[in-house]
Amino acid sequence: MARTGKTERNMGSGKTVDDLIVEMEPVPPGGRPPKPPALPPSSGPSRFPILQRLLVLGLVVLGFGAGWMAAGLRASLAEKQPAGGRGESRQDLLADGWVESDQGVFTRRCQGICRKPRLYGGGIIDVMEVACLERPCGDIQATFAVLDGQGQEVDKVVEDRIGRQGERLQLVIESQKPQAKSFALQSFTARARVE
Repeated sequence: MARTGKTERNMGSGKTVDDLIVEMEPVPPGGRPPKPPALPPSSGPSRFPILQRLLVLGLVVLGFGAGWMAAGLRASLAEKQPAGGRGESRQDLLADGWVESDQGVFTRRCQGICRKPRLYGGGIIDVMEVACLERPCGDIQATFAVLDGQGQEVDKVVEDRIGRQGERLQLVIESQKPQAKSFALQSFTARARVE
């Protein structure tokens, strides 16, 4: 007879399969150990299933929120223009407000995706973008006049960087002068060594 559970009864004897198996096992010296007491029946729902349900609900909400954010990010990235050197042309840059400051090198004040830093304690800060579209920028040097509220020059700032072809750079221009209100580009050079 196959063993299918405790409730199955032997024909006519009234014993379960488990009772028959216990009878066939040898008895250890000192007798059989007592059976462990049965657990009392649960009088209501335990806290564990409730915690499981809350965890599952939390994971569903978290997944929904992450999907929502990813869809928004994907849509915003689809709207953005490709960066310099990756499918842009001279006409695209000029239409977006760039100026050709040197042959094949374009500049503009930072727009769009620009992490303009904040300056505390007086002074002024700005960011200028440089796109090395048609050639390597090489050694970039930009000189800015620092102007006060009346447009008078109070200081000069020189920024130096190195740029490769297809790169888009951001030059951070900063003046600690408390009377500084704006920057004016005085000169821009991008010298690359061609071999």
